Formats: sequence, C-alpha cells, structure tokens
Amino acid sequence: MQTDQTVFYSTGIKSLDQILGGGLILGENVLWEIESGTFAREFLYSFIKQGIIEGNQVIYLDFIYPPQALMLQFTPLIKTLPSEWEKRLLVLDCFSEAAGQGELIFSDFYDRAPSWMRKVPSSKDPERFHHFFGRIEREFVTPGTRLVFNSLSLMEHNWGRDAVKAFFGHVCPALYAYQTLAYWTMAKNAHPKEFCAMIEHMTQVVIDLSKNGDKNFIKIRKAGGRYDAQTYQQREYRVKGLQIDIL
Repeated sequence: MQTDQTVFYSTGIKSLDQILGGGLILGENVLWEIESGTFAREFLYSFIKQGIIEGNQVIYLDFIYPPQALMLQFTPLIKTLPSEWEKRLLVLDCFSEAAGQGELIFSDFYDRAPSWMRKVPSSKDPERFHHFFGRIEREFVTPGTRLVFNSLSLMEHNWGRDAVKAFFGHVCPALYAYQTLAYWTMAKNAHPKEFCAMIEHMTQVVIDLSKNGDKNFIKIRKAGGRYDAQTYQQREYRVKGLQIDIL
C-alpha cells in the first residue's frame, strides 16, 4: 500500500515515472510484455543507467544474445555511464551454454572479455541455474539492487514451462522480500494464457509494449497501489537514441 511516506525510485524515464505515480517502489517486479520492434531495450537500458547513477548494483541476465552481440548492444549505453560504472554493472551471459550449446566461438570470447561480463556455466540446467542464482542473491543483492531478466520466453524455450514456473515462483517473491527492483521480459502472444496469468499474478507491475503501423504504444496493465485511472491509459511513445518520450 502506498502512503504519503512511500519512496519512489526512478525507472530512468521521467514520463514513465509520472504515469506510475512517482516511479517504482522497492520490492516491485515489473513484467514487460513485448511486441517485436518496440524498442524494449531502451526501456531496459534506462533502468540500468538509473541504477548505476544512484550507486546501486545492477545485474543483467541475458538468455537471448551471444556475448559478441551483447557487447555491441551495450556499447552506446556504456558511453553514457558515470565513472567507475564497471564496479556496479554485472552482465551475465546465459546464452552461451544454453542456446549456444557451449560452442567454442562463444567460450573463446571470454579470453578477452571485460570484468563486468561473465558466462553462466549452468544456464542450460534449471536446477543448477537456480542454485547459481542463489549465490548471486547472497553475494550481490541488497535493497535497491536492480535486476533485468531477458527473457522468460527464452528461459521457457531452454528449460520448458514447468521449470520456468518453478524458478519464477521462487525468485519473484524472494526479490520482493529483498526489496530489489526487477524487470522481467516476455514476448507477447508467445505463451499460453494460463502461463501468462500466473506470471502476471505474481508480479506487482505489468507493462505492455505494442506497435500499430509505425507508432509504438505503452500501456500499464497492472501497478499495485496506483489508483489513478490515467495510469492505465494507452499512450504513444517515441524513441531517439536512448531517449524515450511518452506522449
């Protein structure tokens, strides 16, 4: 429940903070349901940058892209980060051993990889990964830590639906208790309704990104404790570089 003393934390996008009544509240898990081509990465990077500016640990787990592509994607963001950002950003490559099947081309990357990027050896095995993530929680997670899980759809592809349900069903409430801020991404219309309903039910905030022609739209579908009807209206947004403006 929100009170007058509720402390809000920025998403890194002022117009999104306003729609959310001030921003995010510690403990919130945010589910992003994403249509292809809607510049979702810019929302994730704004969130990451904000955490680093505030001096918090940021952990980005990526199941979608090989490490070479991740490095390229992060380059424009890194150029905008404050000094000593490397101490606060941890990018975990969950692709190489899972979808990448341990291919040498991905492993060899780590001969020259920067310190802030690490390969997760257990990412193809949900039980071992769950174990690994427990270590990450103990070592890195404190109130205010920001996490991005990209994406539940690829986790399901790698592990199967039941394993993702088990992982999410444990980690989502744990992160709430740890008072972190967590983003989870999921491809729109790629999962059965029952699976989506379970994930949506457990998260505190659900945000939908969609396209219509050449226009992009954002809609807050759920936001615990925000009662302003304006919060839930669909809005157009525009992206230029890493800058997002919600109209």
